[in-house]
This record gives sequence, structure tokens and C-alpha cells, in this order.
Amino acid sequence: MGAKRRETVKLNAVLATEVRGPKTGSLRWMLLTTSPIETLEQVIDVVDGYTYRWRIEEFHRAWKSGGCNVEDTQLRSREAIQKWATMHAAVAARAVRLAQLARTRPNLPATEEFTQPEIDAAILLKKGRTKYRRGSQPPLGDMVRIVADLGGYTGKSSGGPPGPTVVARGLERVAVAAEILELLARK
Repeated sequence: MGAKRRETVKLNAVLATEVRGPKTGSLRWMLLTTSPIETLEQVIDVVDGYTYRWRIEEFHRAWKSGGCNVEDTQLRSREAIQKWATMHAAVAARAVRLAQLARTRPNLPATEEFTQPEIDAAILLKKGRTKYRRGSQPPLGDMVRIVADLGGYTGKSSGGPPGPTVVARGLERVAVAAEILELLARK
């Protein structure tokens, strides 16, 4: 074994404090970065970049242990594992995106993020326990809730809106049903 090498790295520090947050518990971040912070724009870029950390954490949770369980593969070849992981990464990224959009832009048309066969499949899988019927175009927030319900969301454990894990589980069910609907439509 070789000697341990040490490297000196110049770090910049940014202290970001939430201005209009709750009186108790406002966010306060001390961010260390190698990025330049000479202008206000550069400082804002550092803080803005850090805000994506939470979404990246959600992606990893959905990909590894949430709806995708990417580590549960029994594949052995490197190429097969890469394809498996990539496919599940796409599902996890979509689940994180949908959960975020359902919170921030719930009134978007569901057709912005879902195909009509996916919408119809989710509605059919709900077995009449929704106000929507085949051919409907619900708002995105409602559609994500339907998908999350299919993934096991009850709203009881967290009390909050559905997260990427239940959305990913629901997407798996919807994908199969949508594929069947598309095949039946071609006949």
C-alpha cells in the first residue's frame, strides 16, 4: 500500500437563512463549496443547487428501496444489470417528478405527463372507486393520487401527499394495464 495522499482544497462558505420561514425552526444552511461565490448570482446558484439534494435523495430512495427495488436483481452480467438499473432509474425519476408536480402544479392536465391509455388503465384499476371514467382527462393531482392509491397509498402513515415510493408502485401496475389496453385497441 502506498502512502496516503493529502490534497488541499479551497472551500467557500455560504450561510443561507430562511427569511420568511416559521418563527421557530427556520432553515439555516452552512454550505461548503468549491464553486466561486464572488457575485450574488453565484451564491444563489450554490443555494439553488443544494435545494435539489432532497429530490436526489427521493430518487435514490424510490430507485433502491421504494417502488423499484433495483438492488433485488438476480442478474449476473454487467450489461444486464446496467439495463435493469437504467430502466428502474427511469421509473424512479418519473415517480419523483410526478409526486413533485402533483404538489406544485396539481391542476395541470394529466395528459401532460400520462398517455390516455395510462389514464384509462388507472381508472379501470380503481374499479369504479373514482369519479372518472375511461376517456376522462383528470387534473394531474387527481391522476397522481389515483396512481398512488394503486401503489398502496392510504394517507394514514404520513398524513401528507403521496410520495415517489407509492407512485412508483402504482406506475408498475398502470404500465401493465395500459399495455393491455393498447394491445386490445389494435385488434
